[in-house]
Amino acid sequence: MEARPSPLAALDRPPPHGVVRDWLGTAAVARLLAYAQAQRSAFAPSKMTYGTSGRVKPERRRSEVLYDLPGLGDELRERFNGLLPAMTAALGAPPFVPSKFELELVAHNDGAFFARHIDTRIGRGRSGSRAISAVYYFHREPRAFSGGVLRLYSVAASGAPGSSADVPPDNDTLVYFPSWYPHEVTAVTCPSGAFEDSRFAINCWIHRAAAAV
Repeated sequence: MEARPSPLAALDRPPPHGVVRDWLGTAAVARLLAYAQAQRSAFAPSKMTYGTSGRVKPERRRSEVLYDLPGLGDELRERFNGLLPAMTAALGAPPFVPSKFELELVAHNDGAFFARHIDTRIGRGRSGSRAISAVYYFHREPRAFSGGVLRLYSVAASGAPGSSADVPPDNDTLVYFPSWYPHEVTAVTCPSGAFEDSRFAINCWIHRAAAAV
């Protein structure tokens, strides 16, 4: 008799995700690099939390972040909103009107990483409105760092072969996925240690309005 597949197997498939290459173009990348450099003094150690509250936990997340994006945030939200119908279609999710686009600009330099985590609150007594996580990568050319791969895990997150998908942080590339899937950023090696040589990423969390009860 043929063995029946484990119910866990369905939860251990690679997560759905989409990748958009050459999303903003070379001129936009140059502008973003200049913006990050101009805002260098405003970057702070990244926290394990939503928004600007919470605690720095370098054993779990090591990077620098800029939460406020003056002169840039509205433009980025418009671009993400324009892509939202294609995102939901690619992920097999029903269309929705977003309640918020939450943004941050993150610099990963030598030794930076983000241990496995999820982007929204789940479980009894918790309500998380983040529905889609989107990450846009940009960096100097030629690339002055290695590592920093986005590893997307299955819901079961068993770590078995074939249960995860790796997305390299290629320049001018956007990746998106459902916010409740576990994921991590692997360690970055940046020999120069120079801020401008960092792995830069714009994180955008697209929120869905809470259902009425």
